Amino acid sequence: MASPIKISSALAKPWPGSFRQDQVAALYIELRAPLSASLRRWKLPAEEMEDIVQDTFLRLLSHGPEDLKAENARYWLFRVAHNLAIDRRRSGWWNSVDLEADFDLLLSTHPSPLFNPEKIYLDHELQRAVRTNLAKLTPRQQHAIYLRIVGFSYKAIADQLKGTSNSVGELIRRGLKRLGEMGANTQ
Repeated sequence: MASPIKISSALAKPWPGSFRQDQVAALYIELRAPLSASLRRWKLPAEEMEDIVQDTFLRLLSHGPEDLKAENARYWLFRVAHNLAIDRRRSGWWNSVDLEADFDLLLSTHPSPLFNPEKIYLDHELQRAVRTNLAKLTPRQQHAIYLRIVGFSYKAIADQLKGTSNSVGELIRRGLKRLGEMGANTQ
């Protein structure tokens, strides 16, 4: 049995030439969940998000830029995933997704060890309220907040949104303020 890959060592030095499978595997382990989280803003079905994430890593493995350094790999992966989601939307695929059904499916596949129907219902209502309020933000605010949640720096968000770090900070501040105001109105 092969020893587990240390992510820090896989990301510590530049990768000359094409990417090795073990390096891509290390990145996949580390960034699969954050990439999926960033794709949620497109309201894609879970299977579609997983396809985009896998396609992103396959592109890194087969077409990754030769001059891409480890510290830039994260940004490159998020950018490619974002572009793939845009391509899917432009290609005519854009169905409204029943998020409630996805959430119910998630609850049914991951039952709580301390089954408490009241807590599950309250959690479900809270999640619904958060989703509803997030949908009321501008697309740029939504995108900036999602990228910040998954760990992007203000500079990286500014690069992706074609703005400045200060404008991103203001965008996130206004979005969070608006979410706070909406949350206070629903209680």
